[in-house]
Amino acid sequence: MSGSVGSVRASRLSGALLLLASVVGAVVPTQPADAAPDAVRTLAAAQDASFIAAPAGTSVLLLEAATGQAIVSTDADRRRPIASAVKLVTALAVVEALPPGRVILVGEEVRGIEGSSYGLRPGEARTVEDLLIGLLLRSGNDAAVVLAYAADGSEEAFVLRMQDVLRRLGIDALPASASGLTDGDALTATELGMVARAALAEPRIRSIVGSPELELADGLRVENRNVFVRQFSGATGLKTGFTSAAGYTLAASARRDGRELVAVVLGAPDDLTRRDVAARLLDYGFSQTLLSSVEHSVILRTSRGPVRFATDGVAVTLPLEARTAAAWSPALRPDEDVREVDIAVDGRPAGPATVTRRDARDTTVPSGLGLALADGVYGALRPFGLSGGLR
Repeated sequence: MSGSVGSVRASRLSGALLLLASVVGAVVPTQPADAAPDAVRTLAAAQDASFIAAPAGTSVLLLEAATGQAIVSTDADRRRPIASAVKLVTALAVVEALPPGRVILVGEEVRGIEGSSYGLRPGEARTVEDLLIGLLLRSGNDAAVVLAYAADGSEEAFVLRMQDVLRRLGIDALPASASGLTDGDALTATELGMVARAALAEPRIRSIVGSPELELADGLRVENRNVFVRQFSGATGLKTGFTSAAGYTLAASARRDGRELVAVVLGAPDDLTRRDVAARLLDYGFSQTLLSSVEHSVILRTSRGPVRFATDGVAVTLPLEARTAAAWSPALRPDEDVREVDIAVDGRPAGPATVTRRDARDTTVPSGLGLALADGVYGALRPFGLSGGLR
């Protein structure tokens, strides 16, 4: 078995190139694909977060916002209460149901609501955006309930809308409230990471969660209770949460050099720890990993011109020194119908990449015994040249 090899650091500008008698290897830059194959994604997620030194019992996840690829994870698939971080799901349901600018009359439903409050009183008129600010910046449980009633007439009906939002994200979970006050408001760190990506993709939510402070139409300034947004360089959000059952939760995002990462911390023992763990995750991701496009190719010479097989660009996040290889068969023939080639990362199987054939042969020249014999001579000149790596 032969393979084309490239490292993340060395091939950011060019892949390895080997030119022999029969084949030329080359790399053509491509734009990163939308997501990595599941096998590649799983390989990258295999890195345990023990080096982050998160406290025992804490669920931890770091993911690439653009692709959803997990980079680091520990206990990320255990479903557990997430407290007010569920308000990201609430916000996604609200922007789907209520248009911006709509004025909502606060009703009696705000009386007696426990926990963090936006200070709403029955009879007040508030816009949807005002209430979203109260929901996401001040974590107002009263804002969550008012928005739920405005969207669907009751919190119970609104919870079903939240479930539908989650289902469309591929998450099979049923929240118990719009506020996150109950133990039934539970997701895994992986699922909360998916919700965080969806929230960042919604402009009405992104414009709020990344702001240290916002000014309302009446001039009142509302400060973000999420201290992480003010402390971490490049922070873009998202949401904190706390209950006795959930512990301290945080979905944090940041952008540097045009790249955005999301860190999720569930079950931390205190506020400082959740912020410290999230910061270390994000710093690691930005400084020690790279989002690149895996590309490998092989060119076979024939009597009528070259035949090139090339992998389609696959977006993948890996440590800077990682090396990739494509397992091109030494018996590869110009007329083969090659659909996929297996990719390995640092010698470990990482799943298949789709192959596109780019035939540059002159098909106007009629084939015959002589050309077939010539092609056989070309084929006998192997081993052949290969190229590839990460860009």
